Amino acid sequence: MNAKPLWPPGHTLKLLQKVQRHESPVELVYTSHERWPCPRLPIHPPRKLDTIRISVLDSSFNPPTCAHLALANSRPPRYTMKSGLTGSALASASELDYDARLLLLSVRNADKALKPGDATYEQRLEMMYLLSKDISASISQLPEDNSESAHANVAIAIVDEPTFVGKAVVLRQFLHARISGLYSSATALDRMALSPTSDEISIPNPRLVFLLGFDTLVRLLSPIYYASEAAMMDALRLFLSPVGDDCYVVCARRKLAEVEYTVQEEVEAKTLSAAKEFVESERVALISLGADNADEQTSSSQVRTKVALKDETWRTLVTPSIANYIIQNSLYVS
Repeated sequence: MNAKPLWPPGHTLKLLQKVQRHESPVELVYTSHERWPCPRLPIHPPRKLDTIRISVLDSSFNPPTCAHLALANSRPPRYTMKSGLTGSALASASELDYDARLLLLSVRNADKALKPGDATYEQRLEMMYLLSKDISASISQLPEDNSESAHANVAIAIVDEPTFVGKAVVLRQFLHARISGLYSSATALDRMALSPTSDEISIPNPRLVFLLGFDTLVRLLSPIYYASEAAMMDALRLFLSPVGDDCYVVCARRKLAEVEYTVQEEVEAKTLSAAKEFVESERVALISLGADNADEQTSSSQVRTKVALKDETWRTLVTPSIANYIIQNSLYVS
């Protein structure tokens, strides 16, 4: 696998500067095909969509780990797909997955300022590209995925918003415009695939499902990131409301090695108590990445620490392509 993305020199720096200068709220760095987040065409059998379900993995990717890959490859809870498909009660493998995936890098996270020794944003985007290829490889190897779903519909984007609520607003606006543009420019053949029973094209709405680690869910539900607890609840109700931003949150349980199990249980119970309203409304869900999967215990900080300590076990925490990139670019060595 190529150690470098196939984009021209200066490509990511130019896009980063546009976002940081507020010339653009969102910039797509890479898409697996030109029609992202819409399906590749033609689609067999044709499916009429009223919603495009997009998983959003928003992280610092410093570096991307096996946990990122496991979370990106996770399948959605069934209730996040309500109103996603019309006309058929039977669901294929592709219909039980997200329609598209987005790897999102925020250049202004609420509590993760760039530190000495960190990978630069350009380097993180290059590692995110490698991660996108790992996602595609993982999906293509699944035995039940022998159709459109076997081709990972993945994109990489940059945003300059520190909160999930802010990210949801700008992403939905960006995606509405992009999807509308793709549908309006569809050819006659495309139109038959998009809406085989009608001459009219119905533009689907993007539905964002944010994929989080548990520590990120804790921050999402922490009043210290809002003006007040009341302001937090107001913001979250808008963020997670079907008449608001219509977002979902899917969180992976992660039991950190340095935290006692009972302590972790207490943190989880406290967090879920704060999220009770949204759990009951099926807007927040916890999933397991697999009981036998050590990826649940992997964090980017562990990788950085192990590399700095010359602990070679760090290689098991990332994919081979990202391990090679870290070595070739001498990342995290000091």
